[in-house]
Amino acid sequence: MFMIPVAFSKEHKHMLAHCKELLEYQNGYVAIHPRHNKLITALRTAVENGEGSLDKEATSHDDLMDAFRMSMLFWH
Repeated sequence: MFMIPVAFSKEHKHMLAHCKELLEYQNGYVAIHPRHNKLITALRTAVENGEGSLDKEATSHDDLMDAFRMSMLFWH
């Protein structure tokens, strides 16, 4: 197992933009099984605050959204 530290303070804008691209570009590259309803809710309620950052107050299940952003970081 490898552990790669990710600094949210430096990478958060890139991770959010990258997830949006993977989910929306040409009908999306990522499929999520319907049983992961909390993750789907997190993605549907995700709000960008205008500066490229995730608005944690407006996003439901923001911890799942953060985990999803980290898991998608190395997929190109």
